[in-house]
Amino acid sequence: MVRRMTRERWSAIGAPCVAVVMMLGACSSSSTDDDAGAVTASTVDEDEQTINSLTEELDEQTARADEAQAQLDDIAAMFPVTVTASLENYDLVGAYTLSMTEAYCDGFPTCGVPRPDVRADIIKGTNGLELKVPNVLTAGLFDVNGSLFAVVDSNQILEPCGATTRTARVSITIFADGVSIAEDGTQSLTGLGASLLISADELDTCSAGVVFFAATLTPV
Repeated sequence: MVRRMTRERWSAIGAPCVAVVMMLGACSSSSTDDDAGAVTASTVDEDEQTINSLTEELDEQTARADEAQAQLDDIAAMFPVTVTASLENYDLVGAYTLSMTEAYCDGFPTCGVPRPDVRADIIKGTNGLELKVPNVLTAGLFDVNGSLFAVVDSNQILEPCGATTRTARVSITIFADGVSIAEDGTQSLTGLGASLLISADELDTCSAGVVFFAATLTPV
């Protein structure tokens, strides 16, 4: 005999079952939330540890840099020497060997031809110091921020253009190239550096040209 369940009996059984299912669902949801919270807390802890580690490393690097700078400052205090390229306070009068190295040349038939060393003198002229290269030029020197400059025209540098003498414009800059320092701190000039720019306009069949030399003036 098959017994049929009445509506009232199903209702009596269904209510407790629904309650059990809801309780299980609630438990499952609560467990998932707890797990997510645990993962989030763990991630935050790891991030904080990483930040703390980086901060400690930065502090150590900064401390080492400060210590190194302090050592450099101590060394600088023991050897208070400043060397500049200024020619002020040096006695420049005397004989020199002028050596020139071509750095750029265009338009002259002598481009690329090595120039021999020549004698040059720095002398006291009527208006101050002068640079004299015998049979080539004599130029008055003027001081600008510790370096010496000169601009002069010369007809002894370039070959004539046919039968016409050719004049060149010469611009000269002279600066300190070598300084020696004695044990007592006295500084002595050991050499001069220089640059020479020689230019000429077009003349008859001769094209315009320019040549730039890097040079040294070594005391004789």
